[in-house]
Amino acid sequence: MKKTITATLLLILAQTTCISAQTSPGNFERFRQEKTEEFMKWRQEKQTEFEKYRQRLNEEFADMMERSWKNYGSTAPEKRRERPEPVKPLDADNVKISQPREIPVDVVTPPERAIPDIPVTLPKVTPGRQVTYPVTFTFYHTTCGINTFDTSALSFNDLSSKSLSTAWRRLSNSGATSQLLDDCLRLREELNLCDWGFMKLIETMAAKLYPRSTDKQAFLTVFLLTQAGYDTKFAMRGNKLCPMFHPSHKIYSRPFYNLGNKDYYISGPLADTTGSLSICDLDFHSGATPIRMVMNRIPSFTSRPEAKRVYSSALWKKAPPVEVEVNPSVIEFMNDYPLLDWQLYGLSQLSAPIKSRIYQALAVIIDGMDEVEAVNTLLDYMQFGFNYMTDGEQFGYEKPFFFDENFYYPANDCEDRAILFAKLVKSLLGLDVVYLNYPRHLATAVKFSSDIKGTYVIVDGEKYFVCDPTCLHGKAGVLAAVYANSRPKVVKIAE
Repeated sequence: MKKTITATLLLILAQTTCISAQTSPGNFERFRQEKTEEFMKWRQEKQTEFEKYRQRLNEEFADMMERSWKNYGSTAPEKRRERPEPVKPLDADNVKISQPREIPVDVVTPPERAIPDIPVTLPKVTPGRQVTYPVTFTFYHTTCGINTFDTSALSFNDLSSKSLSTAWRRLSNSGATSQLLDDCLRLREELNLCDWGFMKLIETMAAKLYPRSTDKQAFLTVFLLTQAGYDTKFAMRGNKLCPMFHPSHKIYSRPFYNLGNKDYYISGPLADTTGSLSICDLDFHSGATPIRMVMNRIPSFTSRPEAKRVYSSALWKKAPPVEVEVNPSVIEFMNDYPLLDWQLYGLSQLSAPIKSRIYQALAVIIDGMDEVEAVNTLLDYMQFGFNYMTDGEQFGYEKPFFFDENFYYPANDCEDRAILFAKLVKSLLGLDVVYLNYPRHLATAVKFSSDIKGTYVIVDGEKYFVCDPTCLHGKAGVLAAVYANSRPKVVKIAE
């Protein structure tokens, strides 16, 4: 609906521009006012139609809630397959190097497909305007404000299906909930939150509004996420209500419940709940958007000066150290993120301050270099700009890094280096990169504009030359002999 409104406005403006050259100033002003009033009337009619449609959905949903509860058993948490990472990096100066050749690949995995944004109309926000809100709460050390919400709009005497159905109908008929949803959407944009962050924001806000009732917190969370277009449901364990959500990708180390060939996970305090649950398995509408687990936005949280961590690439000798300041509030958010498949971390973003500092420093260094020399320089940066340590040594558990985390923790591993290196090559040089997924290692391969000497894989009829950010002194095309007889899985990276 938002796109249709925008297109109509552009058409009206085009008509106005054409006629303006043929009319006097007075006539043009009257014409412009008429067209503006016409557009505003049309927009109001469309918004009214949408509200009527949503209200009808809410009424139907409330009616069916009473008879849509079923018992489901949980599925045991799935453990992410841990990669036995090299204990320490190989050194190309001290190991046998494989002779340049084509190495066979086991399988080629296509890139992840993006899930489109949910079609919602965001509330109007005046850029630069300072607004004081009567209700505030803290989300990852950042103060958030919302308008006053009448908490009496949500009430139920018990957790019976009839009582919850009545509560849904009453809440959907309350004008206060539209403002509350607008506040949530506004905060999502102000804080630059991904879907997971948006869900956590709503949970935090619900806890502020109903500090003494986890049941009402769960109810409000599901209600607001549903109204925003996300795939969420109610679940009940004993006398406790909890929110469930359908993610876009598998989450590891957490139990889940399969409903209609879709996996749902519990959010909030009961996230690790196992066993039988009573679940309202009703869909609010077909085609609801899953909670997209790719961190396609890095939150704009308030930094804590007293806890700043400064990264310096002191091991890299080709240039002065590159220093960046990392926001610990963002790192805390990343640390709370569920465990996902490793390739999804490569689809995230760098926070703006780190991206600006690192990209600028590296762009100056590789300026004027040809492709191979530039890639070798970036390889050298990855090999010597960071300390190496396995996840087991550093954390005691498997922890793939989001990009920012490379510049916060004392060390990284082969997985983290390959993902960051691929990001740098694609962003700074515009070259295509694929991952080479070995049983005990993760490396990359780069497609150059012309052939070079070295080891390569064939992907879609094109040569991609091995580039290993963990093999010290290893240049483009260099493959350590220890991997010469392994058949890597090639994983393509989305544009």
